[in-house]
Amino acid sequence: MALNPPTNLDKAAILLRRLPPPSLTKVLEMVGVETATLLQSAIRNVSQRADLSELDVQVLQEFREMQREVKESLRGSPQLERMHEGAHGKSASDSTESDANTNQDKSSDDVSAENDVVAELTKLPPVVLAAALKRETLRSVALVLRELPMEFTSSVLEQLPPEQRQQIFMLLAVKSTVHPVVVQKVMQAVAKACKTIDLSKGNEQDSRFKTLIGILQMVEREERLRLMEALTEQDEELAAQIDDSLYDYADILRIQDRSVQKLLTQLELKVVALALKTAPEDIVEKVMKNLSERVRATLTEEMELLNSVSPSKVEQARREMANVIRQQDKDGTLMWIE
Repeated sequence: MALNPPTNLDKAAILLRRLPPPSLTKVLEMVGVETATLLQSAIRNVSQRADLSELDVQVLQEFREMQREVKESLRGSPQLERMHEGAHGKSASDSTESDANTNQDKSSDDVSAENDVVAELTKLPPVVLAAALKRETLRSVALVLRELPMEFTSSVLEQLPPEQRQQIFMLLAVKSTVHPVVVQKVMQAVAKACKTIDLSKGNEQDSRFKTLIGILQMVEREERLRLMEALTEQDEELAAQIDDSLYDYADILRIQDRSVQKLLTQLELKVVALALKTAPEDIVEKVMKNLSERVRATLTEEMELLNSVSPSKVEQARREMANVIRQQDKDGTLMWIE
């Protein structure tokens, strides 16, 4: 006879069984009499299941997957990763105890703290918050903006680059699976980062950066290479940043058709489909008109099959396209539109 699949209460009981008796007692004291009674009953019931060993492995694996998802949401953000340093190497019982404490500790004081950080962020000029968010991953940005008032979120998004706005918008449309306490910690870290923002320096650096890129885009290829070589000798880090931003997949609009055709032959069709999935119509049209009828039909079909695509995959495809443009330009085979 097949046993009933475990409920969420059963899974919680299976995890709590792994705690040392003092820790289990402490958790049960914190959750209140009613919840503690339910958990104690569930612990007794799961302990009698014939498939307990298999469930123990399954539930522990699910718990570890949840931990990995939380870690993934913070990846790429130095401040948030530092905040979670030391999480590696914990035993399953340590992790379970910590998680149980975290769930219980969201008291009225925590709710008040959460409201305080929201109020603190919404009092800032949108440009300040946007500057702080530029240091974070797109997923972390979405976590923060999801908690803020809609009008304020719109004002912050206006301060971010168009490509980021589009990707963040798509992330906002996805239901968050990150624990509320983690979201609060993310928001607190961002609020702290906002206090370090010096807009005068940021505007000066941004203006200088855009000026250099604008000059490089207007000069001939030979002159562009000479300028980049000189800049590399003077400031290698700045030269690398500019080289990374100098080319973009949208440069297709500035390239002659023959170069576009050659570019497309050096990219997999799936990469092109990903890059164009949410691209502006003029870029899509430029690509489509430089493909044969057969390839155009295949590309259209490939794009239609891409239902839910992560923004990171789209960005990766566009960077791959930009890298081919960069290489062709440096090789001298790219023909720009005058």
